[in-house]
Amino acid sequence: MKLTVYVFFLTLALVGGCGSPEPEVSPATVRGRVVLNGQPVAGGLVVFAPHPDRGGTGKVAYAETGSDGGYALRLEQATAIPPGWYRVALAPAPTVTPGPGPLFPAKLARPDMSGIEREVKPGQQHVFEFVVEVPKD
Repeated sequence: MKLTVYVFFLTLALVGGCGSPEPEVSPATVRGRVVLNGQPVAGGLVVFAPHPDRGGTGKVAYAETGSDGGYALRLEQATAIPPGWYRVALAPAPTVTPGPGPLFPAKLARPDMSGIEREVKPGQQHVFEFVVEVPKD
């Protein structure tokens, strides 16, 4: 009987762990605006891709910009995303034919080429505004 009790408590200690439990990571929210030469980018896309060189893993969060250029990131159906470093991509609304004015820089549409990075800290509400300035010809 004593051996059975000993084995039970030993098993409980091994399964339960001897160290402290992993801290729970609090998700965060991200919203903001995208502006091109002082004008809101309506119908554009904002993408936050986990930054692999800074330990980021997981799924991509994204949002479409509204008429005022505003966005609120979503990950699947949730408005919260995991904390960590992200590479950011920005893209304008798709158009059939480009209109007059400056073209949105194509490199910004790729998270690995945009050069834009942001850190999302646990449990915080982040506001990131992206202002793109392109010289007019």
